[in-house]
Amino acid sequence: MAGAYYEDQMLEGRVFSQATTPLGLAIPVYTATALGGGALPLWNPPRSGVNLEVVEYSCARASGTADFGAIGVMARALDAIATGSVMSAMAETTPFNGTVLWSGRGPAAKSSNAGTNTVTAGVAGDWVRTLFTFNLEADTGTAHATTAAVHKFDGTLIVPPGVLVYLAATKASVALFASHVVWREVPRV
Repeated sequence: MAGAYYEDQMLEGRVFSQATTPLGLAIPVYTATALGGGALPLWNPPRSGVNLEVVEYSCARASGTADFGAIGVMARALDAIATGSVMSAMAETTPFNGTVLWSGRGPAAKSSNAGTNTVTAGVAGDWVRTLFTFNLEADTGTAHATTAAVHKFDGTLIVPPGVLVYLAATKASVALFASHVVWREVPRV
C-alpha cells in the first residue's frame, strides 16, 4: 500500500521539503525582524497557480540552552518581497523534491533555510498555530530521552497565493534546532 502522498510525489513531483543544517539554527521570537534560516520561511507568490498544503513541521533541539516556551507558525499576507513590504529580503534556497535524486519538478513556492530573511516585526495576531513546547534544556552528562517534535497537519493548514508562513517562538532562545518543513503544491482550480 502506498503512502498518503505517493501519487502526488511519484506521478507529479509536487511534494517538497526544506531543512536546516543538522547542527541546528535558532528559531526567532515571533516579534523578530531577522528570521535567519531557522524560521524556514515559506512563501506562496501571488501568481503561483498553486495552494501550498503544509504537510508537517519538525523541530529537534541540536545544542544550546533552551528556555521554556512554545514554537508555532506565523502567517502573513505578502504580495512581493520588497523594501517597505512585510518581507524585504529572502535568501531563497532550493528545497528538496521528494522524488529521489532531485528528478522532480521545481517548486512554485519560495523558501529558505539559511542567510538573511528580513520581515517587519510580527504580532500575536500573526500566530496561527502552536506546534511544540520547548523546555529548559542544556547539554549535560545526564542521559535524556530521544523525542520527536513532529506536527502533521492532515490538510488543516493551506497557504494560498500571497501568504508567507514561518516558524517562530514565544521567547528568544539561544538553543539551536534541526528543523524541517514539508509541503505539497496543489494546482488551484
